[in-house]
Amino acid sequence: MPIQVICNIHISAKYRLKDVSLSGEYWCSFDVTIFFFHFAVQQMDVRADQSAALLRQMAALQPRREGVRIETYSMKYTSFFNTVWLILNDVTIGYAFGNFLCENHEVLSGMLKDANFLISWPQRALCWLDSWPAGLKLNTELSRFYSGTLVDFVDIWGGTSYQDIYIYIYIRGMGGMTMSIALFYDMFVVLTLHIYVCYTIAVLAYERALWGLGSLWRLFRGKRFNVLRNRTDSWEYDIDQLLFGTILFTLLAFLFPTVLAYYALFALLRLATILIQASLEIQLAFMNHFPLFALVLKLKDPWRLPGGLYFDFVRVLVHNQPITLGRIFFQYTRLWTKLASHYDPFRLFKSLLLGRFLVPIPRFDQRDEIDT
Repeated sequence: MPIQVICNIHISAKYRLKDVSLSGEYWCSFDVTIFFFHFAVQQMDVRADQSAALLRQMAALQPRREGVRIETYSMKYTSFFNTVWLILNDVTIGYAFGNFLCENHEVLSGMLKDANFLISWPQRALCWLDSWPAGLKLNTELSRFYSGTLVDFVDIWGGTSYQDIYIYIYIRGMGGMTMSIALFYDMFVVLTLHIYVCYTIAVLAYERALWGLGSLWRLFRGKRFNVLRNRTDSWEYDIDQLLFGTILFTLLAFLFPTVLAYYALFALLRLATILIQASLEIQLAFMNHFPLFALVLKLKDPWRLPGGLYFDFVRVLVHNQPITLGRIFFQYTRLWTKLASHYDPFRLFKSLLLGRFLVPIPRFDQRDEIDT
């Protein structure tokens, strides 16, 4: 696809620019531009694929030739008009949504600027943790370091111009509602970048603390992890090693509640952003591939969706058996199964406890489930 070729050229150019040792400022700006607008570029790629499919399926509108199965002809006919309906509805809804944003961008941007919840809420939560909340006495020095560093880092995002964002989404939204959703997804990633960076810092500290406590716990039990055989073996430690391990364990035990408190804060914020991104991804998947035309035919004239034959043994007549709703939505059954397994609450809760990174489901995994 042309869009994919453009993306590949940009990525390869990024590595070539890195080799010639350009300044770090230009390198970061180049990298951020490619990374944060990948969702909108993928949506353009989806539209390019659908446009190419329309050109290929136009032959299905011609009178059916002999030797072509009715089921195959009906499938191509339904797929063609379903894509046309989706694109027309997408452009119509996107145009109306873009006009709404353009006409009310000052009011909407003012509401967001006054609330400024993406900045004020994390800062309040950090200050609240630093003031011994609910009688929980954290380590003063470490808590002050966490709070001061992260509050200053979050404050960098305080001067974002929401009005410019609305205008940008309106201009790009002329490509349809799906493009507006994709751009909003990318903008949401940019606006919550400070939460992701703070979460990354917190999860790295939490993971290292868990790793250190686990290693010291094996030390006290006289165990050692065998890297070569990937197992835990018995081992005898000297008194100096045990004494040093006791000192380290005491330090980690007193610092771990502070690390856990700040990790829990940003893990919950990251989980909230993941859920919002998941909802946007689901909306985008349904708007791009919803079988609207097939459902209309199913309600209006189900015989135009042949799904097989059945015999009426009473009168020995052959009737056309309409396709079932399960076969119409079979792609969404696969997609929903994959989304449910990725966003399973137990898996997310286990990842939070173990300090694993929380990431949204890759976009290409969704497209593979729908396209197959």
